[in-house]
Amino acid sequence: MAVQSEPSNETSAKKARLEEPDPATSEPVIEDMSHYNIAKLLGQSDDGRVVFTQGTIAGKEGPAVVLFETNSIDLDKVKLFLSHQSVVKLVMNNDIYNIFSLDPPPGTHSIKTTVIHPATEKIINKFTQKPAYFVEETWELYEKITKPYILEHLGDHKWVYNILEGTKEQDRIICKVEDERDGFVLAADLKWDMTTVENLYSLAIVQRRDIYSVRDLNQSHLPMLRSIRDKSLAAIKDKFGVPSSLIRVYLHYQPAYYHLHIHFAHMRYMVGAPYIGKSIALSDVIQNIELCGDYYQKMSLTYYIKDGHALSNELDKHGVIVRE
Repeated sequence: MAVQSEPSNETSAKKARLEEPDPATSEPVIEDMSHYNIAKLLGQSDDGRVVFTQGTIAGKEGPAVVLFETNSIDLDKVKLFLSHQSVVKLVMNNDIYNIFSLDPPPGTHSIKTTVIHPATEKIINKFTQKPAYFVEETWELYEKITKPYILEHLGDHKWVYNILEGTKEQDRIICKVEDERDGFVLAADLKWDMTTVENLYSLAIVQRRDIYSVRDLNQSHLPMLRSIRDKSLAAIKDKFGVPSSLIRVYLHYQPAYYHLHIHFAHMRYMVGAPYIGKSIALSDVIQNIELCGDYYQKMSLTYYIKDGHALSNELDKHGVIVRE
């Protein structure tokens, strides 16, 4: 059953991962940002910290997507701003309130820049701000439309397998459990600098390649889910001093990619779409399956999906999305 549409300004701030170049065969896609020519603004994150753009790179074929993100500011950085080199301009004042524009000294505040090139249509669509619609997915609808779609989109997970196989991002591994059935890797997401604990954001990626989403989970997976929860939270507490009471643990449905992964994010970090219609708490998943072993093969799941998404197009063909 479909429900009415809900306009949304929510655009995922999750960044597509870039394969780390092999020094022997690759060179940076861009060395001077003046070579990037912006064609259009695709959108921005809900908190306004990340701007998504599309353009081209001089001398390179194909479109590029470039993300500009303001880094978090801590007290040490603020102290660097308190310099005679900072340029301060009065914007307005009213009684006790004085608003200034402050340009900090060079080198004291950087902009994190992610360059994706060549950018596929899927990548461009991911970062393009579009209206979103709620869909109530019955198990029958999943079997008829969603599952065939998932099975057709399983070939673009190389970056996931690189992490699992130990060839990439090994310096970002927080916890790793080697087990054919219940193994997983907890890795810091590229959005997190692994220093600012309030921005903690990590992904637990299961070793198995036959679990695509929450829809595949049943009673046989409970030991794996409990292990991921308990061991990941313990590792986060041990390495970063953050207690489990400050960590949100959740899955997405629909997920960004169809290889089961679980999000671990600090309560203060709101990037990662922890919203109704997108996120399901891992504790809820475990309890639901404890109550009914095949819960996610019976229940309807409500999620939102952006206009123009490939799955949205499939749902449109069957008249599932209500647009008016």
